[in-house]
Amino acid sequence: MIKHGPLPRRSLAALCAAALLLCPLATGAGKLEDLTGDAYVLHSEVTPPAPTPSGKLNSFVEDGVIQVSDLKKVAKEYSTVPEDFLDAISGKDSITVERFEEYALDYKLPGQYVQRFIDDYFVFKQGNKFQYLPVEKNATHHSYNWDNLEHYSYEKDYVVNGRSRALKGIDVSVFQGNIDWYSVKADGVDFAFIRLGYRGYTNGAIKVDSNFHQNIQGAKAAGIKVGVYFYSQAVSRSEAIEEAQFCIDELSGYSLDLPVVFDLEGAQNSQYRTLGMTTQTAVRMVQAFCDTVENAGYQSMYYSYAKFLAEHEGMVAQLEDYDLWMAMYYRVPFFPYNFQIWQYSASGRVSGIAKEVDMNLLFLDYQPS
Repeated sequence: MIKHGPLPRRSLAALCAAALLLCPLATGAGKLEDLTGDAYVLHSEVTPPAPTPSGKLNSFVEDGVIQVSDLKKVAKEYSTVPEDFLDAISGKDSITVERFEEYALDYKLPGQYVQRFIDDYFVFKQGNKFQYLPVEKNATHHSYNWDNLEHYSYEKDYVVNGRSRALKGIDVSVFQGNIDWYSVKADGVDFAFIRLGYRGYTNGAIKVDSNFHQNIQGAKAAGIKVGVYFYSQAVSRSEAIEEAQFCIDELSGYSLDLPVVFDLEGAQNSQYRTLGMTTQTAVRMVQAFCDTVENAGYQSMYYSYAKFLAEHEGMVAQLEDYDLWMAMYYRVPFFPYNFQIWQYSASGRVSGIAKEVDMNLLFLDYQPS
């Protein structure tokens, strides 16, 4: 996201009481109202849809075989799929998944294109090689249908039966400079997550984002619903609690519409104090931060990116009681587990912000599957 400092649970029950009342993520009885005044069903009122018998995560693979017509159709969505690959599969009716993986190496196919045809592994490209990480079978899966995604120049939307079922959001920090929040609001932004602070990635010092106060005051004055996030470099449960308490202290005098978010990311190089973080350490820190925030009366959430979560196998399943804001900069995401917000771009453009900004969708139709 979430550019660094000096370098860059539970369901959203707070939304029930907020004027925004964004989405059906809360537990308990009743209905929520979105910005248009339409009612949406809460978790407890929904009968989760039964898993498909095959357990498939996409519709392109059948008995380990991919139709060449599907490969060509999807390739039109990705300008970097080489023509040599399309020529190589021409004249064939279908190929096996195993053969497709060989083609991916031979023709250096883009990772997110390959992922569209792999149902049981996360696919990440590392140089000219591919990393395949298994999907957790015991973690609860979402029921979003990515056929409902609509793509625009800098934005996406999730549209069902002609109606948008997601809210447009951004997240900002000092790196976006001075922001004209009234122009942001006029550009259709419904919500914003504002960086409250960060911990240094080498020395571990905690600091407030130098634009935090002007950003939260400006966004609220413009009528944009706000939450905050803290970029963590904690390495223990006690440090995560320290970060949560820092947020609670800095939020004195402010009301929030959205959660306080624990931003957990992997080490970018060997200098990061979080290098080698284990799954259990990450789990304990999310729990500690979120529980501390909630005990102070705020709603909580954690943020991370798909590759970090996939590499730390078992993490998502252990944190199912906590809402997730997931980052993946793919045209169509591959993240089968439950999540409530998708950060889909770090290069968005919004009126009132001179620099690029992260773009997010908060789904109105979330329900567990």
